[in-house]
Amino acid sequence: MSTSAPPLGPRPARTDRPGAAALRVLRALVSADRPATIAALSAELGGHPNTVRHQLEHLVETGFAEQSKLPGAGRGRPASAFTPTIAGRQVAVEDDDRDDQRGLLTAVATQLGQAPDPRRAALELGHAWGSNLGDPPGGLLGVLARQGFTPRPTPEGILLQTCPLLEVARRNPEVVCSIHQGLIDATSASPAELVPFATPGACLIRV
Repeated sequence: MSTSAPPLGPRPARTDRPGAAALRVLRALVSADRPATIAALSAELGGHPNTVRHQLEHLVETGFAEQSKLPGAGRGRPASAFTPTIAGRQVAVEDDDRDDQRGLLTAVATQLGQAPDPRRAALELGHAWGSNLGDPPGGLLGVLARQGFTPRPTPEGILLQTCPLLEVARRNPEVVCSIHQGLIDATSASPAELVPFATPGACLIRV
């Protein structure tokens, strides 16, 4: 039985958030950068293992984390390990006020689609957006992460695994993707080209 390939381009950015306690555990999970056990997270966060377990179960149920079993190292049940999903990585590092920006950018993108030269106007808007961010830590990757794109460096370039304006981008890619190109132009230390909907599950930035 054949399965269809995932669609080209990123997945939509999640707009819901874990509660404060679960978000704290999720951020520790993302910082670990490897499958983490309840014991390891409890030691890092200083909480009781049962409390950490409860938050992890909630993160798994809501799609922000995944659970797996570690290889057995002797008798007894193998320990569980947890890793963040793409959605978990997105919400753990993005700006807290991104939802407000999303609403504004959606309205602006709709208006730009009626401009005499929508692409040029969108590039200028994106460049102004990026310039107003100043010199944020982490360079381009940090900017993209905080704006909800869940970037992942690869040998081919930077994969953008989520998009905060995906629905609008599919309707009007010339405008929305040009806004994002302008943002990249303003915050990248090197020339970089955004290739929209380049691969299954992601857009691509060629640096």
